[in-house]
Amino acid sequence: MAVSDCFAPRRTYELTMEQNPIHARMCGFGDKDRRPMDPPPIVRLTVREGDGSPVDLNVPGAVDISQCMVMAELFTVDQAQSCSLVANPATTTIIPATPEVRTIGDSTMSILHLAVPPPISTRNLTGSTGASGDLLKDLTGNYGIFFAFPDLSVRTDGMYTLKFSFVMLPESPLVPSPVLATVFSAPFEIFHAKRFPGMIKSTPLSKMLFDQGVRIPLRKETRVGRNRALVLSEPETAKQDADEIEDIEEMDGKEV
Repeated sequence: MAVSDCFAPRRTYELTMEQNPIHARMCGFGDKDRRPMDPPPIVRLTVREGDGSPVDLNVPGAVDISQCMVMAELFTVDQAQSCSLVANPATTTIIPATPEVRTIGDSTMSILHLAVPPPISTRNLTGSTGASGDLLKDLTGNYGIFFAFPDLSVRTDGMYTLKFSFVMLPESPLVPSPVLATVFSAPFEIFHAKRFPGMIKSTPLSKMLFDQGVRIPLRKETRVGRNRALVLSEPETAKQDADEIEDIEEMDGKEV
């Protein structure tokens, strides 16, 4: 969906999904066990002039990339309702109140009222939900403005979709940033830990952006979930663990 830009009326902006997430393992309500979506969502921005022709990104300064920002929000599969907040079950506790003494006829009894406060809502979509734009080459060698989301996680299992909204950051923080374009991802599934089929091999697009400095963790092989990993021999499991460590070290040593 493209929307006219109030900052530059002659231009329009369009978001497209260059890479949709397929699945992920739910991360629950802890902060240590983060499980990113696989493969990482990647969004592309196309800027068009008033006549509909795309802006030539080979021209230096054709688009001010520093002002470009895309925000991610979790939605239902039918794209009708936001799922960005979820009730944290750990915050639901029963708090005993002061006993109330009542006299009924000749009998005196003590009644204890239990107060159950409503649970506290927390973010269901965690990680970096906002991404700045990067001018990078795609798989065909052409320049594009890309937004990568390599560390998005979801706390609860189920089927979802992601809504991405593009804004141009204003020069003054007091000026609101209107949404100039939106796009929804394809539906994906968040699995319970026991049902998660495992991470897939990194895509060519992920590798292409990684080689240009985008911090996307790479995997050389498809990694099966823990329940499926029980059928692997010890040497095979050890090899997968070594590959994962090598991938992490490669990403940490990459200059960005």
